[in-house]
Amino acid sequence: LGSVIMGDDTLLVKIENGIATVTINRPGQRNALTRVMWARLPELFEGFRDSGEVRVIILRGSGDKAFASGQDIREFREMETPEEWAHHSDIVENAWRRIYKVELPVIAQVHGFAMGGAFGLLAMCDLRYSAEDGVFAIPAARLGVVYPEILTRRIIRLIGPANTKEILLTARRYTAREAYDMGFINRVLPKGEIDAYVQELAEKIVVNAPISVKNSKEMINLIESGSLEDDDMARAHALRQAGFNSQDFQEGVHAFIEKRSPEFKGA
Repeated sequence: LGSVIMGDDTLLVKIENGIATVTINRPGQRNALTRVMWARLPELFEGFRDSGEVRVIILRGSGDKAFASGQDIREFREMETPEEWAHHSDIVENAWRRIYKVELPVIAQVHGFAMGGAFGLLAMCDLRYSAEDGVFAIPAARLGVVYPEILTRRIIRLIGPANTKEILLTARRYTAREAYDMGFINRVLPKGEIDAYVQELAEKIVVNAPISVKNSKEMINLIESGSLEDDDMARAHALRQAGFNSQDFQEGVHAFIEKRSPEFKGA
């Protein structure tokens, strides 16, 4: 696969060798997110899925001061009624939900601040890696905001109810090491090493069988939902069976026996 660079001024996209890197690009505002950006992110991710050219997504912030500092405060000033706040919340929650469900692995790469809604965005990614300068917080309690069920449930799944209560009730800031100790971050890396580490990780995923990667993600999300009723059990069985029925499974087996690298086609 070749290299493609596209995007608008606030969300930059680079696609190279099956890896799409999306950069939140408002460094002058510490990469604060606008409603337009919240609406655009899931559209981008779903477009990658539909293109067939992308197998892994990396999400990062521009520069090294912030992944994203949360919602653009200037838009907060424009909202005066409960209806306006509800509309804004619907846009953000829709973005979280769709990013969580997109059928591609999403790797978050963090430098600096990851605050408020950006913490929620990280929670919806599949893997999270932070430089040592990462700073994490949800300042909702200082704004009189109650976080929605979808995000609160997801954070509890990741770090447990006690840690979630501490984050939401204190509104304090956490270092990258503290976020790692809670289980929110997969790994903390030196500032000068994180780019290469995340790129290498994405390259390892890209060469694996797409159906295995895709269905494994859905299987984990299914189990994480906490309720494997009959329909869910049937879906879990179908996900596993689809792997056995794929051409990539046959290729993987033959490559293993023949002691060569497999060439997966995603079929």
